[in-house]
Amino acid sequence: MQILVSKKNRGNILTNEALDEVSQAHKFVADNITAWDGHNQIAYKNLCGIYCNDSNAAVLAFLQATLNDTARSSFKLTFPNAEALQKKIFIGYSIGDLKIEKGYVTEAKMVILHYMVDTSLPNGRQLATDFETKVRNFFASITDISHHIKYSVLSRTRELEEQRAITITSIPFLGLTIIVLTCFMLLTLVRFPLYTSQHWQSIVGVLSPGMALWTTTGLLWGLGYPFSNILTVVPFLVVTIGIDDAFLILAGWRQSTKGESLETRLGQSVAISGASVTVTSVTDVACFATGLFSNMPVVQLFCLYTTVALAIDFVYQMTFFTALVGVFVRKQVDIEKELVANEPKIEKSKEDESSSSSSLASLLTFVPPISQEAHTRNILEVFIDFLHTSVAKIIVVLAFCAHISICLVLVSNVNTNFDMENLYLEDSPLTDISRRMQDFVLGEAFVVNFGVYPMPDFDDADIRDKFEEMVKKLETMPDYGAGKENTNLWTREYSNVCFFSINTKINISLQAVAFWGETEDFWHKEDMVSNYREYGMDEKYITMKNDTNGDEIIDGFFFTITYHNFSNFLQVESFLEDRRSILKNYSIYFNVHSHHPFEKVPTESAASAPFNFVSTSVSAVVLMSLLVLVFVMNFEAIISVVVSIVSICLGIVVYLHLWNVNLDAVSLISMLMSIGFSVDYSAHVCYHYFAHVHVDEQLWKSHNYAETRDRLLSTFRGVAWPVMQSGLSTILGMFPLMFVRAYVVAVFWKTVILVGILGMLHALVLLPVIFILTHDVKLIFRRNRVSPSPHSMELAS
Repeated sequence: MQILVSKKNRGNILTNEALDEVSQAHKFVADNITAWDGHNQIAYKNLCGIYCNDSNAAVLAFLQATLNDTARSSFKLTFPNAEALQKKIFIGYSIGDLKIEKGYVTEAKMVILHYMVDTSLPNGRQLATDFETKVRNFFASITDISHHIKYSVLSRTRELEEQRAITITSIPFLGLTIIVLTCFMLLTLVRFPLYTSQHWQSIVGVLSPGMALWTTTGLLWGLGYPFSNILTVVPFLVVTIGIDDAFLILAGWRQSTKGESLETRLGQSVAISGASVTVTSVTDVACFATGLFSNMPVVQLFCLYTTVALAIDFVYQMTFFTALVGVFVRKQVDIEKELVANEPKIEKSKEDESSSSSSLASLLTFVPPISQEAHTRNILEVFIDFLHTSVAKIIVVLAFCAHISICLVLVSNVNTNFDMENLYLEDSPLTDISRRMQDFVLGEAFVVNFGVYPMPDFDDADIRDKFEEMVKKLETMPDYGAGKENTNLWTREYSNVCFFSINTKINISLQAVAFWGETEDFWHKEDMVSNYREYGMDEKYITMKNDTNGDEIIDGFFFTITYHNFSNFLQVESFLEDRRSILKNYSIYFNVHSHHPFEKVPTESAASAPFNFVSTSVSAVVLMSLLVLVFVMNFEAIISVVVSIVSICLGIVVYLHLWNVNLDAVSLISMLMSIGFSVDYSAHVCYHYFAHVHVDEQLWKSHNYAETRDRLLSTFRGVAWPVMQSGLSTILGMFPLMFVRAYVVAVFWKTVILVGILGMLHALVLLPVIFILTHDVKLIFRRNRVSPSPHSMELAS
């Protein structure tokens, strides 16, 4: 646990008054707070393990001593290594937000206290939990009491609690999302006369996705897969996609033949919509399944839950929801059977009936009427005819080219920077704490741990020289290194102490030089442990084992180098690559691993985000192409879908960047999700367009664009409205999440809104124009093949 101590006015805390108060608070914790292991109360001095010597009391006493030693004769407050009575003290973890003049720290606005529990003790986890709870309560209470000092607790447990708070805050909004989507379905599925409305179906439209979520959660929990905070958005995602399938199934029912039996009409509706639902479900599941092969565990977990949930939802939609549709439409089927039976008795003319029904439908319903014959040009036909004009083609092509150009220009500006505060709610107390801690670590004390294992053969002088050469390169890295003063390396101290001891024994420098060949005995592995202990060096830096003779030897060690002057994690990423390059150059001599806690999520995960996104996108494009080929068996459809996916993916990355979202470990998941979403709208349109069969072949031969007009009219009548319903419902479903003030959630709803807008524009505007342009090119080649050549005309004459 880290306790960030600062003045409430954010002033200098290096005053006797402030340090006295902090010392008293620490003394109370060390002397009075105990932890319960289930049987006994354990004092802190019995909990802290090997870190008891690195006590807060020693650091606080040193800071107080430096205030009194104004001449700096015995105590020198430098950073990160200070000096007390000619002994080096590492304070890189203990003070921050510094003001340094002439190499000495003159002000610090933050002191950091550290409390550690050795969890290898019996019931260690229970001890740690109990001790942390008591410490947090204590510092919270004295923060309220103190007039000047503020204590902020930072620990892994508290981080997880605040991350879970995002889930706890977001999940209640799922109910609001369901209400909003249900109301939207009710509004858009109302028809007149009312017996043809599908309001009951809209009410139960979210049952299947809900059942799929319940089944998936129980199944994967039972198999041992945990529920991570990153899965907060999965329920919203599954519900919105599941409702899209419901729209298609209900559209299939509206296109079934009136007057037929219930079984026949259900069969027709499933035949009409089932293929589209299957295509999009398979593509969605396949897209998310590609994320299972990511090298990021959090992406794998997200894609696992989403893949299983969508697969189960497809089963429920085609069985449970379809069965419910059959239950609710029984009355409608009976009424329409009776109307069809009595149709000859109605003396109203067909023209009056069609005009009255079309006007009523256009005025009182959101659902476009579906008829096999259109006696007048409706809005849909006007729109399709407009798309065939040269003006529309030029506008759409230019807009698409501008969109691609903007994306290609700006995509290079997308960065992978990440802030730790993005992991919490905006009003979380950890937001400010993590920001202060991040600024402190990056700017002043980026302490990298270097682990060396196995122990090098330091008995060889050349090996020692190589090791020292490597360390010098590490501690003088450009921009961020600060020389040997920022390095804690026991081998240097060991060498100096041993050499000083030998000189003391000999008392003559010339004799020392002559004796140097024998003085190297202190590097023999059998003697190092005894020398190490004899000189009172800190054993926390080394690990030991017994050799074959039973002698205790050093088998590995670690050292630290403190870097500074970072401003963001992009710089850390570049520094990380350079540091690994140095270590790699010496890998033939030493096996060295380096680590900093901030290099896991914010650096390495973010650094791998572009590669993960590109690789997953390419995999998705190839996979979608194969699936479209299987379902549609048309290469034009493949080209169209690929163009759509690539365009939407580029747009998502660039427009999210313009919307203050970077390509980091969090947004990567949402962007991968956009690939699956982007396929839905285009797949519906492509499947219906290329699966359409012309009723009258002479119709399209009589006019240049009669074929595409016929196909697009049939496609739009079948799926245009369901596609718009899907897109609009998806956007509306994200509206409640806008009230959750968290970066993780904001990335999700921003991505979904962009996918909805771009998906509808590509499916309903760009793809039809691509189909028309493709047909124009085919007509040109067809005319060139059909038109007679001058030579053939001469032979004919």
